[in-house]
Amino acid sequence: MHFRPKFTSEQIAALRLAYEQAVYEVYRSGQTIKLSIGEDSPQLNDLMRAYQVASWAIITASNPYSQCLTESENRQLGQQLQEYLQKLNFSVLQAAGKDRRGEWTPEQSFLILGIEADQAIAIGQKFAQNAIVYGKLNQPAKLIWVQN
Repeated sequence: MHFRPKFTSEQIAALRLAYEQAVYEVYRSGQTIKLSIGEDSPQLNDLMRAYQVASWAIITASNPYSQCLTESENRQLGQQLQEYLQKLNFSVLQAAGKDRRGEWTPEQSFLILGIEADQAIAIGQKFAQNAIVYGKLNQPAKLIWVQN
């Protein structure tokens, strides 16, 4: 269980901005699909059509509540998330969240195909995340804040 810090409104605003400015990458068969908040991705739309799904989410288990952990701890949490997603029978691809300047370590993430927003939010909360990235076919990626 991870301790949830009390963030000030300024800290929440800074975190939201960092998440909104991040680049989210999805890896499939040697191809990298880059996603940005507020933008639609024709490559991701093609992938969704191939899997015959209408929605998706990117979720990480790294750095719960934006508190930096070691690479080993994050890898272990990522394994737990991957195992959890496998039990739910979603189509899942490897992904990563990165900052545009390369100042922080990329966060191992997963693209979950065919997931609805409420279920994605619940998984984000279960894995102590502040936010998830969510989208639908032919619509821009959205950042959804999942913590109160």
